[in-house]
Amino acid sequence: MEPMNLLYSIVQFSPFPERFEYINVGVVVFDTSRGKVDLRLAEDLSRVKKLFGEINTTFFKSALHDFAQRVSHHFSQLDASSMRIEEFNAKRMDLFRLTDLNAVAGQTVAVVVEKLFRELVTWHSQSKKTERINTMLTSAFKEAGVLALLDRRPAPVHIDQYGVNVQADYGYQNGVYNLIDAARFDTPQRGLAEAGKRILEGKALSETLDKRLIVVGDFGTQPDRFIENLRNDFEKAGAKLFRLEEVDLLSDEIRHAVR
Repeated sequence: MEPMNLLYSIVQFSPFPERFEYINVGVVVFDTSRGKVDLRLAEDLSRVKKLFGEINTTFFKSALHDFAQRVSHHFSQLDASSMRIEEFNAKRMDLFRLTDLNAVAGQTVAVVVEKLFRELVTWHSQSKKTERINTMLTSAFKEAGVLALLDRRPAPVHIDQYGVNVQADYGYQNGVYNLIDAARFDTPQRGLAEAGKRILEGKALSETLDKRLIVVGDFGTQPDRFIENLRNDFEKAGAKLFRLEEVDLLSDEIRHAVR
């Protein structure tokens, strides 16, 4: 599947726009070929409060939602040559603004939105960053149209030889029961540790419990050689490994299995 050429802009907030002190509170991705606008907005306001002090949370979220609706209404169905960010901002001198457009490539709009939001907006602890990959996987399955075909949070599977439970995000039946989970491999140290754990789990599931583990990973800037070596190791253990950008390939397998 060829990457789509998309445009994106960052939603920024300031209670004092005249000071030009803004903070990122959302991301907008424009798929001009299909006239589609996709947004991801901040829920955690801790970074906003750290910079600007206490704010009225209810008012802020309501105002941000209204701004997002205006963005969607204004830019849907416009082609790239007709998009004028400066004009849009000039007509709405308020607490929010859009940054200039930038180009970005990706396989699906939902994955691009989540990735940009994580990189440009979020301010979370490591544990919450780990959770974000699960959100990205859900968004990708939803956009691929297979979310309704999957079991959400299937029952944990106990691996007696290691004394652990494997809790997956999704599952589906295809001869054997497939457990689909999301994971991060975006640094060499974390990637190797995560891979070792998942390969052991996959091997045990395949050999003793007649189940298969499928892992969808965010690899960040890891080289292709690193990813392909891990993919081979997963296959040897009776498991499968996909990049997050390859969710469409996995979705095709799911559709074929549950017809």
